[in-house]
Amino acid sequence: MSLRSACLCVALAAASTLTVGGQAQAPSAITWLDRYAAGQFDAVVTELTNQDDFNRLLKDLKNHADAWIAAGGPADRARRELAAATFALEAARVDSWREWKWIQEAPKSTTPLPTLYWKPPPLLIEWACDLFSKDETPRSIEVIWQRAALAVAQRSEDTQFLIGFTQLAPGLAPASASRPTVPAAIPGLPNVRITPRPQGLEVGNVQDEIGHLNHTMDRFPKEKRFVLGQGIAREREFPGDASAIYAALATDPDVGGEALMRLGALQVRQSRFADALGSLDRAARLTRDPDVTYLIGVYRGQAYLRLKKDAEAELALRKALAARPATETGSLLLAELLFKAGNRTEAQALMAKVLNASADAPDPYLEIAHADDRFWPYLIATLRQEIKR
Repeated sequence: MSLRSACLCVALAAASTLTVGGQAQAPSAITWLDRYAAGQFDAVVTELTNQDDFNRLLKDLKNHADAWIAAGGPADRARRELAAATFALEAARVDSWREWKWIQEAPKSTTPLPTLYWKPPPLLIEWACDLFSKDETPRSIEVIWQRAALAVAQRSEDTQFLIGFTQLAPGLAPASASRPTVPAAIPGLPNVRITPRPQGLEVGNVQDEIGHLNHTMDRFPKEKRFVLGQGIAREREFPGDASAIYAALATDPDVGGEALMRLGALQVRQSRFADALGSLDRAARLTRDPDVTYLIGVYRGQAYLRLKKDAEAELALRKALAARPATETGSLLLAELLFKAGNRTEAQALMAKVLNASADAPDPYLEIAHADDRFWPYLIATLRQEIKR
């Protein structure tokens, strides 16, 4: 190697590892986009996990991604849009458990309403979502991307981001509201009426409300996983609305089993055990999903335990573990039953299997609030495959 070539290599290496305050500066978003679109998915995501300035990443995308997309020419535009949107989604997922939003309480002397500040992850999702909105008719791959976006949002457990603000601020009655109301119907379920309620009474800066799932359903009103997501988002604050949505989905061939399982789970938490067992029995006939089957067994077991029907509870829990062996919650409930009945050997063996089980297989009972996040591996693999074409 010539001296000139060696110097050039050193200069390039130094340029690629610029430091700020002693720390390596992250590559620009465009550098990452080039590599991500070229198929270096895992390497880029690994680098994202080591970054802590996602505000800079978001700013870079807003300022430069449009030019990067256009640089590929008309023939490559759709692929580059998908690559940019999926890269942003992966970045949002990486950062989602480190930051999501900040609610700053207002001084009591001014207004009772706090101020909302969204952190980069939800804003990255919305920036990417806007890329697709330029197409009046959605492309077929967009529904996969939107399902992946829903998975990331449900992982955050943020109802506000998904469907808007749901809590009335203390001291403000619905009659005092001048804000628009939540629609009284769910797209895709025209016969289900939900309770209209005022928006914008939880934070002062109502112009920053997002309601991501609401505008997603405007584009895909017939996608039943999004309809199911509306029910999941309402469970905590509005269980009556959630129950109505789940019941309306009960005969759907794609999500009916999970909808009935979630309805039964809600009824167990409400101590409506007879109703719960009816819903869960119907759910079992509609699903072959091992995670849903496991949850049906666990919730049936809980209902029977509360009814002091230990034999029926044991059978339900065994069915749960047949679907998902060595899973924590089902194993613990069954082991307690067996221990109480004097079968300590099997109880100990059950828990030993849990301790030796792979940590890569999370307990669906502990992850139920994260909903579609369990589909993330399939969804992101599908998106990446489309980008590589």
